[in-house]
Amino acid sequence: MRFPALAAGLLAAFAIAGCASTVSPLYSKTDAVTDPGILGSWVSTSQDNQGTVHVEKSKGDSYQITVHDPKSDDDTAYEAHLVKFGSASFADLLLTGYRHAGQDVDIPNGAVPLHQIVKYQITGDDLSVSVIDGDALEKAAKQPGFPLQLRGTKEGTDSQLAGDTVIISSTDDLRRYLSAHPADIFGEPSYFKRQH
Repeated sequence: MRFPALAAGLLAAFAIAGCASTVSPLYSKTDAVTDPGILGSWVSTSQDNQGTVHVEKSKGDSYQITVHDPKSDDDTAYEAHLVKFGSASFADLLLTGYRHAGQDVDIPNGAVPLHQIVKYQITGDDLSVSVIDGDALEKAAKQPGFPLQLRGTKEGTDSQLAGDTVIISSTDDLRRYLSAHPADIFGEPSYFKRQH
């Protein structure tokens, strides 16, 4: 189930049409990564969306990320785990809360939040974030030997991956693929500045 807030999503990047989710997490408990540089508040540099993101350390190896959309005044909360493959940094996000018009909205019964995988880079007070892009993922899937299994969320159309795309592969398969191809399936980045 995808909430309207996911369209505004993490770091304003979920506003990109055609983003993809995964049923399996990217992180494993054995390779917990921390990144003190990601902590704090960030504001989008986009003129179209001046959303803010607040990142704080949570219990164990997790982070709490809260995204505020000033247009709707909605807040979306995620539990995040960080993963690093070589020089590429990723965050695995799982929806934990959504507030619309000052009211908490419950996840509908039977709905299971999917993992959103983002690739990020911090340079000083600048943050860039890219989400898995459905079009890039579909293009990569046409390459011989592509190892990930994909499903579209809509049936009955001409496209094999109609609607949003869901990666149904295991955590191990996701990790192997992103270790070898850290940029192939990600869209254009969104940019943020640290608030002081």
